[in-house]
Amino acid sequence: MSTRRPKKKPPAKKPPAKKPTAKKPTAKKPTAKKPPAKKPTAKKPTAIKKVIGKKTATKNRLVKNLITKEPPKIKVKRRMYEYEKIATNAKGNLFHVMGQRVQRGELKWAYYTTEEGDVGYHYYIKLK
Repeated sequence: MSTRRPKKKPPAKKPPAKKPTAKKPTAKKPTAKKPPAKKPTAKKPTAIKKVIGKKTATKNRLVKNLITKEPPKIKVKRRMYEYEKIATNAKGNLFHVMGQRVQRGELKWAYYTTEEGDVGYHYYIKLK
């Protein structure tokens, strides 16, 4: 197993030594205070007028209409089905009859669920 070596740090640079300079006495000049500089403000973008021909104007109108209009809503008809319910512990004759009715097209198997504890039920949709 290899160990990771720490990165080498370059030696810190020392600032060069400053030589002491002799100060010469000078006369103070009066200075006028300058007013604070104004910050440049962001300009608002101005609308650029384009010369539009008839063809491009109609295309633009069509595109705007397509964008602004909402897509048409598709209405779905909901059917309320009538169900027949058979318990899992029902007699075999009843399941045989239900199977024949499914083959004839009178019923369609919908789903299976458990209710009231361990009892399961088959649900069939009445078609005719």
